[in-house]
Amino acid sequence: MKNIWVSSLAALLMAFDCSAHAQTPPQNRATDLGGTSWQLVKFQGSDDKTLTPDDKTKYTIAFGTDGRVNARVDCNRGQGTWKSSGPNQLQFGPLALTRAMCPPGSLHDRIAKHWEFVRSYVIKDGHLFLSLMADGGIYEFEPMGESKSPAPKSGVASKGPVNYECTQAGGGNDTLRATFYQTTPALVLVERGNQTRPAFRVPAASGAKYEGQDLMLWDARGEATVTWSDVELKCKPR
Repeated sequence: MKNIWVSSLAALLMAFDCSAHAQTPPQNRATDLGGTSWQLVKFQGSDDKTLTPDDKTKYTIAFGTDGRVNARVDCNRGQGTWKSSGPNQLQFGPLALTRAMCPPGSLHDRIAKHWEFVRSYVIKDGHLFLSLMADGGIYEFEPMGESKSPAPKSGVASKGPVNYECTQAGGGNDTLRATFYQTTPALVLVERGNQTRPAFRVPAASGAKYEGQDLMLWDARGEATVTWSDVELKCKPR
């Protein structure tokens, strides 16, 4: 009888231990995100369409240091998990949201749909950029209460921003600004006008070549060849 009781107790403790481990949020390497809170500035789609919230404070993300995340998505609030398995990598778990019906024009449905497609992040000039998989677009956030406390800095080494003077293939001048990040793979954020697009480094015969949705930047021998949608540019750093 004693042996049966001991065996049952051991089995119960093992089941409890497995359950506790299953509910533990994932471990994270992104120490620059834990403990930070952000509000939405805009969403930049791969089709060049920009969407901005009617009120930034209605779209927020708060990263816990324990791997949990709290979010407000317009008229709903939710909780979930986040994990970072490598430099600038980010992935959200399912977001448990309340079910209020938000007013027309809300970004609620779009964000809820995109939530689990986030794959990488960059902190640049104090703003957080979340990139969707397959170059689906970028969400830009700013720190909540940024006037009261400094924005966190990314722990990833970077170069730039590098300003380029460009000429278009059909004539005319243009300017670009690029910031290069030593992630895996290497990432560049290219700014043209009020738009920002990401691209990742790909193999090239010479120099450094980056490709993204409607963007190619090939920097070699002190000159950059850039394709932005259908616009071809020849650029030199200032």
